[in-house]
Amino acid sequence: MPRETFFNLPQDKRNLIISAAMNEFSKASYNASSINKICMVSNIPKGSFYQYFEDKLDLYVYTMGLAIKEKTKFFSTVMAEYHNLTLPEQFRSLFLKGIEFAKKHPEYAALGEQFSKENDELAKSAVMKEGEKQSELLFIQMINSAKDKDEIDNGVDTLALCLLLQSLYSAIYKYMISRFDNPDYEYNQEEINSLVDSLLYIVLNGIRNK
Repeated sequence: MPRETFFNLPQDKRNLIISAAMNEFSKASYNASSINKICMVSNIPKGSFYQYFEDKLDLYVYTMGLAIKEKTKFFSTVMAEYHNLTLPEQFRSLFLKGIEFAKKHPEYAALGEQFSKENDELAKSAVMKEGEKQSELLFIQMINSAKDKDEIDNGVDTLALCLLLQSLYSAIYKYMISRFDNPDYEYNQEEINSLVDSLLYIVLNGIRNK
């Protein structure tokens, strides 16, 4: 999290720093990205950078977190509009709506694409931890809506199901990267939908022989 001195800056100065960071992190891996370039583009001395952020990782996680927060907010709005869909339909629509979000916010899409190639485990883990915090709110919203509609048993532990859906979403995202070398749902919908449906069938029906 940035230091208090960062939040004391005028809004336009903060925006300039974050814009420079987004541009740099969307073009280079964490290790290859340059604080010097970010400082130069945002017109701040390097010494000032360390008054605003603890280090490059602090800025990286904060910048990625802003993108994640914006995407989660977008999904939450969409899910509220699609409240009549079943939980499986809402889960599947997350991937489709991801395309819409990427088209509306190409700067965030570029960050996500670069992050999908990230191999620094410390940076990756820190960002994923932040992402899990944000997605938890979204999945809890979806689960509670399904309970209100008597779609799923009210006795189901919300947090447990939330963790399961988060894990499924993450696993499918990783599969998309390893299978297609990118997380683009738009061009691989049929195969990904089939995988999503199979996984959700197991979650909703179990594996016991009936």
